[in-house]
Amino acid sequence: MKANRPLSILFLIFFFSFSSLSAREVPSGGEMLLDMAIARPVGLAGTVLGIGTFIVATPFTLLSGTWKQAGKRLVVYPAKFTFVRGLGDFPGYMEEYEIVED
Repeated sequence: MKANRPLSILFLIFFFSFSSLSAREVPSGGEMLLDMAIARPVGLAGTVLGIGTFIVATPFTLLSGTWKQAGKRLVVYPAKFTFVRGLGDFPGYMEEYEIVED
């Protein structure tokens, strides 16, 4: 029995060190309040401005072939920031987005 003790202790250390990596941190009330009072209205304004800019820039983006990239950057990303993510959930909202390179 005593020979298994170091092995079981190593297993527990390994298990608890990696189990905390997958846990999501719950936002505090202050983070939720700041999100609702500041970040969401700014995100809504950014979405509206992005839509307007995208409409104005559409002829140029069609000519250059960057229509999809402009749509994602100017409309989709701000809309997801404003309407899709959880209240107070700031980190990782752009994890799944691709980086557009030339």
